Amino acid sequence: MVVERVCIVLMAVLVADVFLGVWSRYVMQATFQWYDEVARLCFVWMIFLGAAVAVRRGAHFRLHLLIDRLGATARRRADLLVTLVVIAFAAVLLAGGIAIAPLARRQVTDALEISMLWFYGALPVGGALMILFALPQLWMLLRAR
Repeated sequence: MVVERVCIVLMAVLVADVFLGVWSRYVMQATFQWYDEVARLCFVWMIFLGAAVAVRRGAHFRLHLLIDRLGATARRRADLLVTLVVIAFAAVLLAGGIAIAPLARRQVTDALEISMLWFYGALPVGGALMILFALPQLWMLLRAR
């Protein structure tokens, strides 16, 4: 899946970037000014893309200890509720990310001087992917009734 591969690449870049940052600070005695912004950018995107991957895999947070003790009908209803909560949360991310975009577009980072839209853009993209990946699960739960 493309989103998982992007997460893997982001993790590799994050590890290399933090290594270079630590190396520059303690070996060269001169810190690269940009490494923490690159690390933050990779981390933010990994969080929201990783959340979308978790939704696709059905690995988002649920109280398995409680839900697994329910009967078949109650478990189906709980799964339906959890899926609806995930979609609602993703919609908040999507709407919030779109709402903050005009402000983020005008701000730039200190070291790299790139638009903060690169950071805040992870919210609507992650939210949209979460909704996209949750809708087939919702459809299956509704059809199983």
